[in-house]
Amino acid sequence: MEITKNQNDAVNDIVEMVVNVIGNGSREIDTTEAISSTARLAGSFLFRSFGFKIGDAKPGTVMLSEDANTKGPQLVNITHAVLHNFGIQIDNNKMSNGNQKHADSNFVDVIGRIQSPALEIMKKNDLSYEQMAQSSAIATAFIIQQSSNITPEEGFGIAIYHYIEGSKTNPPDFDLKANTESKKQEQNKSQTKPWWKIW
Repeated sequence: MEITKNQNDAVNDIVEMVVNVIGNGSREIDTTEAISSTARLAGSFLFRSFGFKIGDAKPGTVMLSEDANTKGPQLVNITHAVLHNFGIQIDNNKMSNGNQKHADSNFVDVIGRIQSPALEIMKKNDLSYEQMAQSSAIATAFIIQQSSNITPEEGFGIAIYHYIEGSKTNPPDFDLKANTESKKQEQNKSQTKPWWKIW
């Protein structure tokens, strides 16, 4: 699988957006929430790429599919490969068996806040839903690499859990009105120096 320049360009914006939106502008964000947010975004945009006819299913409804089983592992593989490129080796023996930490926040609430600004990033870089999902998986790896208060295995486990959740959960509709407000906030913060260093 080849990652395009546009996908790489989107990564920086994804990390910045999640830090601003989930961190409520303070740029201080809980590690688990940061990792889970980008992972949920990746899974959710992958879910949208399946093109399901949702009908009257409510947001947050679990929707199992062969598509998620087939394509979901790609997100895990991308994150693993990026971590490997950073020189981070995941020790499978340290991966938790069922005791993995995951976000306390609600999926629908978090996705409702970040998916509309993420859609703008997707459009700006001329990406498909699946490509945007892959960019979000790269962003997830960057956040894991930058997180000094958890082990890489913990971060990777959090990501896997929320990739699965995102790719098998019906998301809320895009709120384009809220997105306009979010863009204003992004412009106001554009001069702020990021807390992370990606490149």
